[in-house]
Amino acid sequence: MKSSARRLSRVAPAIAVSALIAGALFATPGAAFGAAPASSSVDVAAADSASGGVAIAVSSADNGTATAGADLVLTVEISNPGSDALSDGTVEIALGRDALTTSTEFDAWIDGSSAATTTVDTVATATSPAVGPTSSHLLQITVPAAQIDPSLFDDGWGVYPLRAQVTAGGTTVASTASTIVWSDGASTAPAATSVTVIAPITSVASSTGLIQSAALEAFTSDTGVLTRELDAVFGRPVTIAVDPRIIASIRALGSTAPASAVAWLERLDAAPNPIIPLTYGDSDISGERQAGAASVLQPTSLAYALKAANFVNVSQIIEPAGATDAATPTPSPTPAGVPTLEQLLSWDYTSTAVAWPRSGAASTADLPFFAASGLTTTIVDSSQVTAPAATAGGTADLDATALVGDQRVLVADHGVSQALQDSVSATSETRKGEALSQLAGSLAVAAGAAQSDDTAGAAPSQTLAVLDRSAMNLSSIDDALSVIQSRSWSTTGTLDDLLATTPTQTVTLTDATEDEQRVAQIRTLLGSEQSVDAFSSVLSDPQVLTGEHRADLLALLSNSWVSNEGGWSVAAQASVTDDQKVLASVQIVEGSNINLLSNQAPLPVTISNELPYPVTVIVHVTPSNGRLLIDTNDEPITIEAGSRKGAQIPVTAVANGSVTLSFQLLSPSGVLVSTPSPVIVNVSADWETWGTVIIALVIVVVFGIGVLRLILRRRKARTTAASATQDDTDTDTDTHTHTDGTTTDESPPQ
Repeated sequence: MKSSARRLSRVAPAIAVSALIAGALFATPGAAFGAAPASSSVDVAAADSASGGVAIAVSSADNGTATAGADLVLTVEISNPGSDALSDGTVEIALGRDALTTSTEFDAWIDGSSAATTTVDTVATATSPAVGPTSSHLLQITVPAAQIDPSLFDDGWGVYPLRAQVTAGGTTVASTASTIVWSDGASTAPAATSVTVIAPITSVASSTGLIQSAALEAFTSDTGVLTRELDAVFGRPVTIAVDPRIIASIRALGSTAPASAVAWLERLDAAPNPIIPLTYGDSDISGERQAGAASVLQPTSLAYALKAANFVNVSQIIEPAGATDAATPTPSPTPAGVPTLEQLLSWDYTSTAVAWPRSGAASTADLPFFAASGLTTTIVDSSQVTAPAATAGGTADLDATALVGDQRVLVADHGVSQALQDSVSATSETRKGEALSQLAGSLAVAAGAAQSDDTAGAAPSQTLAVLDRSAMNLSSIDDALSVIQSRSWSTTGTLDDLLATTPTQTVTLTDATEDEQRVAQIRTLLGSEQSVDAFSSVLSDPQVLTGEHRADLLALLSNSWVSNEGGWSVAAQASVTDDQKVLASVQIVEGSNINLLSNQAPLPVTISNELPYPVTVIVHVTPSNGRLLIDTNDEPITIEAGSRKGAQIPVTAVANGSVTLSFQLLSPSGVLVSTPSPVIVNVSADWETWGTVIIALVIVVVFGIGVLRLILRRRKARTTAASATQDDTDTDTDTHTHTDGTTTDESPPQ
């Protein structure tokens, strides 16, 4: 395995390295060795014991090729990214005697897994000067042809191990494994293998289903990441695997899309390269399957982000054929209809049937899962694939197209892909040269393994190489393509040819499982989405909610998050929390207990809606006993966006006592939306009856008393009046005044 020191060296400051390169070239010009030490066996395991963060890289003058009779010219870079100085020491160059003839042997040598069994012979040594902290030093070592033991290359033309290591204070502090392709002038190189290169174009990690306008403008600027990626592969013999999210994000903005983003999309459209789509957001499709998804997740709607006013008089690159025609302006233009999801994602792809799970993440069970979603061909890394035993013994090399059971796979050569990736992401010229040497060697092994001596001159074999999804500096991909095209044992091929090949080899895929915590988190996200999908039935158009949620989920499942597991965990948990807020956005407002004093009455209920869309729900009420009857058990109510609305639930009291009412909010399709706390109703319906009777009696009594008093008053008045009249009559009858002034009493006798 490559030492951790070598990996750490890639983060050494590029400026410091560049400055030291010039000084080193003057300090150690040529460093040719007049006498190589006697050949001796060096245990590779010892050379792997790097320490202290120091790293070493070695590249040959002709990108990993050497010819009999010619000097072997090497450049060695020693990097010290640590804070302590590296003392002076010794650099040793060693070559292996046995040619690497299969991809398995090549990968094992480069990765270091063959250290226990492989030995190499030292062919040159040189003094290594002290290297200060965060510094690098270059050495140029020339091994004269006359001092290279011809017996080292008894296997003739082929790929031979090369080892460089630096020793200081008696300890090997750094080592690296590479190869050279040796040509003795007598052996014939194999027929060229046809190399298909696939490079991804993806965006940075985010948790939004569409890339925002400001980000698109930055990404597609002259120095933006998307511009650099497209510039690197445009017009070159490279298949582009593009994230459809980028295309949809630009189109969704319509006429408001940044000019640089529209120009980028037009340039992608003009690219002569074969183009295939990744899944939306470059989502982790293996993780989806392992977490229990029913099929490969796809976007369902992007209508939530579309504004009709932005799609008046837009170009065909924004609104592809089939969208509403708004080409003819009118004095008062009517906003055109927004494009469909199919139009936003539409592209002239070479193939839409290729699945590309993250390297080292696929398993056998994934393949039918992909195929069921239309992805009938899967790219897998050769490090996960085992070929059947060859008829003559040993292990057969892998074909670029093969079958796993009845599922078709494209096998990416691990050694070629890794060397290609290292060459485009190298932090110094020496490291790039080392990667290009390994690229030449891995291609030679692939060509040689596919064609034995008795099949010389046969049709070229096929090799697939893929670039990693990690952040890449693709400005130097031309150097790698030059190596592929300039070597007699390799040439560039096309994806069409690879896809047109009928697989004849059946291989075994070694299952890879993703991190258990990651799968568990994906499972939580999928479960949360199912809850939101069910909840969305409260909307007249559920896709305004579910479409955005699915797009955001796919962005969150992007492979670009894998290198930032901590950030992804935070973003995933935030997504689940947001989903919980959505699920709680439509609620019955909690109320107090109710005293019901009548036989029939409407119970008041208030419902709140915090969504930016109107919702329709059904209020379902269930009493705990028969004292109270619900006249209308399911009451539909529409609540406008961001508002509250009251409802009246009519009830009938049957008997007195306590009744617990359980409320439920259901969507029109019957999905449970909310279950607030029960409400206790104290039924005292008899109070209404007795109260009515009492009030009636009071009214009757009061009215009766009033009538009686009126009658009595009138009688008294009549009596009084009659008495007064009688008195007057009596007076007139009983007293008679005579003319003479005397009075005679004429009252009847007693």
